[in-house]
Amino acid sequence: MQSITQQEVTQEILNLFDLNNPTMPRAFNVLEGVITGQILVDNLIQPDWAVVREGIYGTLYFGGQITSSVISSVFEHFFQFGGIGVGCWLDSPLNKILPANPDYDGFTLYFTERSSVETNLVTLYSQLPSDYDLVSRDEQLFKKSFDYDSTLASFGSIENVMQRTLGMSLVQGDFLVCEAATGAPTHGVIEVGVTTHENFRQKGFAAIACAKLIETCEAQGYSTWWDCAKQNTPSVRLAKKLGYRNEKEYRYAWWEKR
Repeated sequence: MQSITQQEVTQEILNLFDLNNPTMPRAFNVLEGVITGQILVDNLIQPDWAVVREGIYGTLYFGGQITSSVISSVFEHFFQFGGIGVGCWLDSPLNKILPANPDYDGFTLYFTERSSVETNLVTLYSQLPSDYDLVSRDEQLFKKSFDYDSTLASFGSIENVMQRTLGMSLVQGDFLVCEAATGAPTHGVIEVGVTTHENFRQKGFAAIACAKLIETCEAQGYSTWWDCAKQNTPSVRLAKKLGYRNEKEYRYAWWEKR
């Protein structure tokens, strides 16, 4: 088992990872050197397995032939850096070999299909009240972002954030009310998320900002995806309002640093 840099990732390593697994685009962002993270592989020349740890949130992504001994070694290694999360389908063989008794064990919904027929995005973002503005995120607006610290840590610089992501800011004067933003695109897909200031929630602002952002993403040829905890009812409801359909449920477990 060896730790490698993003510059050492080969096509053989990339081929080990299945883009259809939950939130796997995030792993490819690490593998492609777009966001921070760590990579383990059994053999750089002829790899049988590889594991990615997403740098900011600690989620692991597995590729190739993963056994219980691999899991044990990988967990021991990554516990040096903090807690560990794993997402996997409910019928995945991983469920039988992951460590017992996680500190959190729940279910998440992964939306990868959006119906443009059932949902008119223009109708949604046209509901913006006259005393608010909806504008593309620039550097100054990003500095006000609710997720500024984690996003900057993930991408390394403001320049990389501006280059790699898209964002829509809903503002009232100089005040940031709501921000919808993407991750980095990979394989033609891009993640959408949103945060609204606590004093402005339940007013429809998240749907407005997301609708405009999704329209922008799709105009650039990207398919968008959405991910949220199953118990996060407002986020699930928003996803469906935006046209996301055929959600897939998966398990997400978390182990605190031992």
